[in-house]
Amino acid sequence: MADTATAEIISFRRDMTLRLSCRAGDFLLWFGYRDIFSGPEAIQCLDIWEMRAGNHVTITNRLEDLPAWFRLHPTEVCDSFVYKMVGKFEKGDYPSEPMDGPNLWRLKSGDRVAWVGDERPDRRPVNGVLAVFDCREAALAVGAADWDSVEEFAGLGVPTTTEMKPDNVARCRAAVDAVKKLGLPREWETEWRLG
Repeated sequence: MADTATAEIISFRRDMTLRLSCRAGDFLLWFGYRDIFSGPEAIQCLDIWEMRAGNHVTITNRLEDLPAWFRLHPTEVCDSFVYKMVGKFEKGDYPSEPMDGPNLWRLKSGDRVAWVGDERPDRRPVNGVLAVFDCREAALAVGAADWDSVEEFAGLGVPTTTEMKPDNVARCRAAVDAVKKLGLPREWETEWRLG
């Protein structure tokens, strides 16, 4: 019988950083809307990461908590970040185009991220859903690993098998249901900018 409890919903707001320590078998699913006028059923799964032991994910919109190797392009900043970065921009100290990679998600206001996996001492899942992050502000999600080689890291972002185990499929479906139950987002942006 399915659990009727609701998965934990975490509102991700301005000036926040979260770090998720993942385990083998965890999945992160990124959901978003192309438009919000089509209703809650129009939500789309934009990407999925299958996590391995040693993976962690940082979700942040704090300039101080972005990875040292990650640099923002001038088109990716607004509000307070413009003032913080104007010196670098005037010197031309920025990438020629926005940085991209298989371990980066640019979460816009209105997006949701579902974290699914097994129970752990500090977190109890509901139907396999550990938490749903409701993005009220834009954020950068960075997947990282405690591995020695880049080759091992390349697997992040794509399920490692062509067929998911039935338990994982059920958890991911529960994540879709949990996200749909949230309804339409209160905040929604078409462009990704931090600030």
